Amino acid sequence: TAIAQSGENIGFALPINVVKDALKNFNETGQFSRPFLGIRYKTITRDLALMNDVPEGAYVVEVVDNTPAKEAGLAEGDIITKIDGQKISADSEVAQIIGKKKVGDTINLDFWRDGQEKTVSVKLAEYQG
Repeated sequence: TAIAQSGENIGFALPINVVKDALKNFNETGQFSRPFLGIRYKTITRDLALMNDVPEGAYVVEVVDNTPAKEAGLAEGDIITKIDGQKISADSEVAQIIGKKKVGDTINLDFWRDGQEKTVSVKLAEYQG
């Protein structure tokens, strides 16, 4: 846990299981690795979805070249609605769900394109940022 002394009740905490996995990975490989999908997105809230007659989820703004998302065929304008059956919403965003996965995990990603729901399997890569 970290707290900013000059801030007003601002704190930061990591779940212990995330730390345990990170330390285990570091001890085995000598580095910290994070899973990576390869998109930039904006969350579509329920209200915004209703106003625009689209599903709630993550609107794909950009698909980065040479990433799992690009290889899986995701495109700008797609709306990711579920990851491994978990609905995408303001309370459950893509980054949160991906952050709980490991490099090399395969996820099932449901997305909406041109009025149709599609599903694709994606193998997460290591973030090279």
